[in-house]
Amino acid sequence: LEDATGADASRLFLEQMIEHHQGAIAMAEQVKANSADPEVTQMADQIIAAQQAEIATMQQMLTD
Repeated sequence: LEDATGADASRLFLEQMIEHHQGAIAMAEQVKANSADPEVTQMADQIIAAQQAEIATMQQMLTD
């Protein structure tokens, strides 16, 4: 990414951010599976929803 420019840089950035967001979803799902605290579970649900929405946006940007 550091050496990329223009459309290549944008594509690489989006691909890496999608992976980053997928990691956040995996962590939030792990927290949900292991937490008995309803506030923590609610926060994990919010994180999952937000990250999924951002992934969908970035995937759309890649196809445009």
